[in-house]
Amino acid sequence: MNDEVLEGFKKDFKRIKDADWVESHRKHDTGIGKTFEDLIGIVENNNYLADYQDVLELKASRALSGSMLTLFTKAPQPKGVNTVLRETYGNPDPKADGLKTIHTTFSALKFNNFISKWGFKLDINREEERIYILVKNLETGEIEDIEVYYDFDTIRQIIENKCKYIAHINAKSDKSGENEKFKFNECKLLSGLTFDKFIKLMEDGIILYDIRIGVYRSGRQRGKTHDHGSGFRFKKNNLDLIFNVEEL
Repeated sequence: MNDEVLEGFKKDFKRIKDADWVESHRKHDTGIGKTFEDLIGIVENNNYLADYQDVLELKASRALSGSMLTLFTKAPQPKGVNTVLRETYGNPDPKADGLKTIHTTFSALKFNNFISKWGFKLDINREEERIYILVKNLETGEIEDIEVYYDFDTIRQIIENKCKYIAHINAKSDKSGENEKFKFNECKLLSGLTFDKFIKLMEDGIILYDIRIGVYRSGRQRGKTHDHGSGFRFKKNNLDLIFNVEEL
């Protein structure tokens, strides 16, 4: 990594680390990332370039959050297939007025079990250069006739541009009702992930896939699909298997 970019980030992070507790800039889970990006001067975006000076991707999490970390999120192809998945294989969610949603995690090693009816599994097809999401009917054992996939070129571009160098920031969280405050106190520099390594780690069951397809509960979009961040994740205790880790 460019030394100037790294030193610049270290200086910016120290300023934030030395500051007092700060109110979350957004409610709910994404508040921590939004707050840190605002403090460090990053404009929120969905492009393929890394957050900090187009070199360093920023990821923030609460110190006592769950066991999974997000590598990146991206809706699968073809366009609109998330809606097909939700409507065909979703589970009526009482929190969403009975509208169907899917939240399930799986690997490339075996089919999982979702509501005792459907199994999901990743299938890496090197010849076609695609990562498929397979769905199996657990009652019949048949694979469903639905095509859901990521092409290698898209994933390669994301890995090379947004996962080459990642700053993973931890923060203490203090929550009172709907209000939350953060104290950013730790940062790790993650590097060394390549596309080939990503594919191998997926084949080995280290990198997992998480479907998080919800639905809008109110307003003009009520009943329409809401992707809450379906994408590739991994368990925190596998961090050293995926990246070179350096404490900043």
